[in-house]
Amino acid sequence: MNKLRISGIHYQELIQHLFPGDYKEAVALALCGRSGNNQDHILTVHEVITVPYEMCYERKEDLVRWPTEIINPLLQKATKYGYAILKIHCHPGGGEFFSEYDNESDINLFTSVQSWLDDNLPHASCIMLPDKRIFGRIFDQNIQPEVIHQISIAGSNITNWYYDKAKTFEETLQVRNLQAFGRQTVAILNRLRIGVVGCSGTGSPTIEQLKRLGVGELILVDPDHIDVVNLNRIIGSSLEDARQGLSKVSVMAREVQKVGFGTSTKIFNSHISEYAVVKELSTCDILFSCVDGAEGRHILNLISSYYIIPLIDMGVKLDADGKGGINGIYGTVHFIQPGGSSLLNRGQYSLEKLRAEGIKRTNKEEFERNQYLANVNESSPAVISVNMQIAATAVNEFLARIHPYRTIDNTEIDAVKIMYGECISYSESFPNPCPFFSKFMGRGDINPLLNNPELSAL
Repeated sequence: MNKLRISGIHYQELIQHLFPGDYKEAVALALCGRSGNNQDHILTVHEVITVPYEMCYERKEDLVRWPTEIINPLLQKATKYGYAILKIHCHPGGGEFFSEYDNESDINLFTSVQSWLDDNLPHASCIMLPDKRIFGRIFDQNIQPEVIHQISIAGSNITNWYYDKAKTFEETLQVRNLQAFGRQTVAILNRLRIGVVGCSGTGSPTIEQLKRLGVGELILVDPDHIDVVNLNRIIGSSLEDARQGLSKVSVMAREVQKVGFGTSTKIFNSHISEYAVVKELSTCDILFSCVDGAEGRHILNLISSYYIIPLIDMGVKLDADGKGGINGIYGTVHFIQPGGSSLLNRGQYSLEKLRAEGIKRTNKEEFERNQYLANVNESSPAVISVNMQIAATAVNEFLARIHPYRTIDNTEIDAVKIMYGECISYSESFPNPCPFFSKFMGRGDINPLLNNPELSAL
């Protein structure tokens, strides 16, 4: 499948430029990173360049002519970094088709692009309609057009447009979901590929909900095995699983298949820092972070940025005195959109903690003798009731992003926090983008992945 991903920030920039209110066509360009696997080729918008209206030779309701030499600096960047070129213009009068003039101009443009770059890789052309929906096509090395099958917007709302044959689903199993969300949302859920990293405290109830919502595919990542101390909070696990030392991901996959909703699974009984894991997660539509530490959160935020994937992170803190008393219980769910604020600048982890966890994972001897490293907690109190409520809050946050149902606009909510002792639940907004993660937005595959030497290609 051919896919295009655009951040909410770039999507709004495109809307403002392509629909200035004069009902004339306008055009913009973008540099896109590339990623994917043998089945998918994914373009991720890294930078948008608008073509000034006054520079266009002609702008009408059904035509725009512009000086294509504007593209030359972009071709230099594309040569250096392996970017794809995206051209996008509008049809202010509607019309979900490429006109004869569109066909001619695209062939001329991408013939020149292919001649300059000589990379035999696809580039893309898209059209935005008055309802702000986008459709498009890619041109291969032979300048033959192919449809872009999925176009995704990762903003405050998560939007996916599909241009291929819809998957079928068992309606009798989904009747209650259909009553709540309607056929369109249920059909989208059935297509989504969701990554869940961490399959224990909050991960297990998250997976439980996603599979019963009829999500199409789950990518499950966790390096650990079932232990007796996990049985109080991992749904579907048993004492026999612990005795056999089964991996958490295998137990979760087993329980997903039992339900029979048709959700497929791919499991990784390994740490998120492995090359194959990052590559697989980069093809997901949404990521759920159900991890405790800094390193997992950091890598997930990097994947979210490089590959333009919405990220939902959840955390639970149960402050017990060890004698049966509870000083406080807290839970937080963060929604991360690429190019916005990050888990780092929201204070969900520190660079000191990140460094300490990395050293402990790769060199325990150095960690033990280095007194200046941050303390890395191995375990903390956890109970299923709190974990399930935070997981439910996270899944409801996900549903609110693909099927907005709240009276408050999603642009005003970046995190939901719960203070159990005070019976308080409230939302927070984090309007300041993170300068560290923003510069990676849409870079796609680079070598090494995520600019991390540990993730060099084999």
